[in-house]
Formats: sequence, C-alpha cells, structure tokens
Amino acid sequence: MSNNGSGRSGVGSSPPSEHSSLLHADTGEREASEHIVEYSSLDHPQDASSITTRFSGLHRSNTTISWRSWKVWIQTAKESRFVSALPAIVLAFTIAHLPEPVGLTPTSMRLLGVFAGVIMGLLTADYNMSVVLAVALLTLTMTRSFMCTTADGRHIECDRCNTMYKGESGNWHEYKCDPIGGSFDVAVSGFANKVSWLVFTAFHIGKAVEKTGFGRRISLVLVRSMGRSTVGIGYAICLAELVLAPFIPSNTARGGGIIYPIVESVIASLGVESRMGEEDPVGGFFSFVAAAANLLSSSLFVTGMAGNPIVASKATSIFGIEFGFSEWFLGACVPGLLLIFLVPPVMYIIMRPKIDFGLLSVDIRQQYRALGPVSTDEMKLCATLLGCLILWIGTPYFGVDSAVVAYMAIIVLVLINILTWDDIVKNHKAWDTFFWLASFIVLAEQLTALGITEWIGNSLSRSLQHASPMTSTLSLSLVYFLSMYLFSSISSHVVAFVGPFFAAGHVLGCPPRLLTILIALFSSMSGILTPFSTGSVAIYAAQGYISQPRWFLYGLTMSAMMLCTTFSVGLMWWKILGWY
Repeated sequence: MSNNGSGRSGVGSSPPSEHSSLLHADTGEREASEHIVEYSSLDHPQDASSITTRFSGLHRSNTTISWRSWKVWIQTAKESRFVSALPAIVLAFTIAHLPEPVGLTPTSMRLLGVFAGVIMGLLTADYNMSVVLAVALLTLTMTRSFMCTTADGRHIECDRCNTMYKGESGNWHEYKCDPIGGSFDVAVSGFANKVSWLVFTAFHIGKAVEKTGFGRRISLVLVRSMGRSTVGIGYAICLAELVLAPFIPSNTARGGGIIYPIVESVIASLGVESRMGEEDPVGGFFSFVAAAANLLSSSLFVTGMAGNPIVASKATSIFGIEFGFSEWFLGACVPGLLLIFLVPPVMYIIMRPKIDFGLLSVDIRQQYRALGPVSTDEMKLCATLLGCLILWIGTPYFGVDSAVVAYMAIIVLVLINILTWDDIVKNHKAWDTFFWLASFIVLAEQLTALGITEWIGNSLSRSLQHASPMTSTLSLSLVYFLSMYLFSSISSHVVAFVGPFFAAGHVLGCPPRLLTILIALFSSMSGILTPFSTGSVAIYAAQGYISQPRWFLYGLTMSAMMLCTTFSVGLMWWKILGWY
C-alpha cells in the first residue's frame, strides 16, 4: 500500500517539468491531450489542471508567433517588386499557352503573350520600363519567339532553325540558322532603327538648348507674351506646333528637336525640376499638352507626319480617290483645330497645376534682364538649328533622312564646343529612352512579321460582314485607334494596318472619303494612348513629371475626348462636305 501510495504521491508531488511539457507540445495537440487525460486519472485533478493551463498557454503562444510570422510574410510580399509583376507574368503565360487561332502559330501566341505582359507590367509592376522590356526581350530570345533569317535569306520562325523542309524540287533541305543567336540579333535590331536614333539625338539637342541658355531665352519671351495664365502658355505651345507642322514631316524632329527644348525651358523658368520618380503637376501639364499638340498638329496636314503620305497613297490605290494636301486639311481642320483649342483647358481642369502669376511676371522680367545679350554659343546653336530646320523641311529635295540630320547636328555641336562628350555620356534620360524605345520597335516589327497584325485585320472584316457600311466604318476606325496599344511607332502602325483596314472597308462598302479621313486623323491622334507611341511622346513622358500608369490614364481620358469630338463634330462637318 505504501509503495502504491508512494508511487501516486511521487507522480502527484512532482508534476512534469516545463521541458517535459514542451516535448509534449512539440509532438502535437492530440498527444498532449491524451497525456492530460491519462494523468487526470491518477486522482490529482489539480495537477492535471496545471498541465492543461501550461499547454493552453503554450498553444496560444505558438499561434501568436505563427500569426506574426504570416504578417511578416504578407508585408514582405506586399513590398516585393516581384509580386507587383505577377499579374503581368500570369497574363503573358496564359495568352502564350492558349490554343492558337487560325492564322497564328505557337510562336505568334508566345510573342502576343509577352507583349500583353509588357503592357500589364507597365501598369502594375514596380520596375523601370527599360527593365520590363529587357526581361521581355530576354524571354523571347530564350524561347526563340522571333522571326529569324536563314543563311540563304529565308525568314522563318526561330524555333524552326536547323530543322528540315522539303523544297519545290522534292529534295530535303535544312533551315540553317542559330535559334538563340538569331533571336538575339532580332532583339537588338531596334538599336539600329532610325527612329531610335532620331529620339536619342533630339535629347542631346535639347541638352544643348538648355546648356547655352537659348531655350531659356525663347521660353521667357514666350511666357512674357502669352504667359498671363497657365492655359495661355499651353496655347503658345500648341501654336508653335501648329505653325511648324506643315513644314517638318517628322513629328519627332519637330516635337523633340525644336519644341521640347523650349517646353523644358519654360518648365525650368517656373522653378520646376525634373526628379526621377517624383511627379509634378506643372511639369506634367506642359509635357502632356505639348505631346497632345504634337500629335494633333501631325493629324492636320499630310506633311505633318512621316506616315501620312502612306495613308493618302493607300486611299488612292484601294479606293481610287485623291487625298492630297488640300483635301486632307479640309477634312481635318474642324475637328483637329477644335481639339487643339480644347486640350489646354481640359488638361488644366484635370491636373490643376498651381502657378503664382503675380510673382511670376516680376520674376520673368528679372530673369530676362539677367540673361543679358545673346551669347556667341547661342548664335552658334541657333545657326545649327536653322540648318536642321532647312534640311528637315527639304527632306524630299535633299534626300537626307531626318535622323541623319539630327545625328549630324550632334556631331556639329560637339565640334564647335557647344556640347562635350561628357554631356552626351551623362545624359541618362537619352540613353534610357533609347533602350526602351528600341525595344518597343522590335516588338512592333515582330507583331507584323509573325502575322499578328494581319490576323487582327482579317478577323475584323469577317466579324463585320453583316453590319451596315456606316457601322463598319465607325467600328473599323475605332479598332484602328485602339490598336495603337500594339505599336511603339505611329509610322509602323500606319504601315502595318492602313492597308488591311482600307481593304476591309472596301469589301464592306464603307464610304471611301469618310473612312480615309478617320484613319488619317486617328493615325496620329491614337499616339496619345501610350507613353511609347512615338518619339516625341516618349521624350515628354521620359521627363518623369507624370508616372507611367498615370500617363496611360490621361491618355485614355484624352482619347475619349478625341473620339467623342471626331464622332460628333467631325461627322457633322463631313456630312456638310458630302463625304457620306
């Protein structure tokens, strides 16, 4: 009895240690519960209660630690830049693995998926635009999702390199090309594109205008004459674009090489500094108004943008109508000029830039007096820019491409000591824009090479075969406008889509002049949708006064105004002209 009692007393007087309880807790809640039940059967309910309390406290402690760990993980995920890119990755992967429709191939679907992922990445990912595009090009290179060129000059999908094919004579031949190396050649081909170099050199011309103080002098005169209000300065920028548009057929040369340096100087005169990652409503207002003015002035004249003559030529070849300088301006003047009039006040309402013009007028006079007489460097720069202007206007006569003219200007500015090589090396905005614009050009060219743009055009004509001619006209023009999301060059957009859309309109019985003027206007206007649509827009967007997602939002808002004005006032004007 004593032994038994001693046994029970031993257990009861020496309850399990804390270390023992931890061991039980580690083996799981079920084993710990069984231990408590077993121990309570020894007729010592107070000890069992103590163990239960210990276990419950430990369980709550583990739960708290676990929840805190999850909170840390959740917070880390929220702050992770990679997580911000997941929507783009998922979208790209999903589209790339969808069954390919008739007219497309698995390679086309991979390219389309990556392109859609890039657009989504620009909206959601916390990465620089150049980083997003670098990843896209690397992905397309490693998955062999480009169009390669074989040793004998054939163009095939890169994943078909080194495979056999049966020739016309019945003999078997091999596609001799390097799938990865050939893909990389395509990926970097955009850096040899003339548009990329035109934009790159325009940045350096802008640097020269800033460095010499010439742009500051022009901007102060501009602000003094029309700067009684923010909207007034906006109208001054629009007027400058409008005057130059008929004479300079490159909207990038006009906007980037001439107007941009003045706009940037106006912004600087107002005490606004561009800082990477920091938005500013004043700088953003003038940048966006200048971009919109560049595109709208390009739409008004057949000579306003390099792709406009292609529109006129296609209208003649497909519809058999003449659409020269006078016809183009006659059709575009009413909606185009109205939109130019609306852009500054509408963007002012949206962005609300705040400028104290009472203090500004005094400050402007003081700044202008402080500039003193025109310097020798300013006169050298002015002569260089005048030479560029003459060569740009006379491109059809001199046969010198606008990109070559701009490149020549940079060399001259270095040789006459306006710019130094360090100025060019340290112009990080120029190099960054050069990279991402060249990358977008590659994607746009490959969308055409792999048949994606043609597939879209063919799908449209089939989907509208039962619609009325007017419905078909409006639908084709609307889709043409929105398809600019697929391109990084308004000229490439024209080259790729004008032919298929005019052909579809001809089959569907669309009024020729009506469809032509809509496509003519939308070829330039649609560039406002994205910050990478054309070189001039890319230059303004690269200043950082407006974030990329916000630029997309403003672009969509301005696009809605353009479409509403064109489909209302424009249609009434063209009805008066008897174009439908």
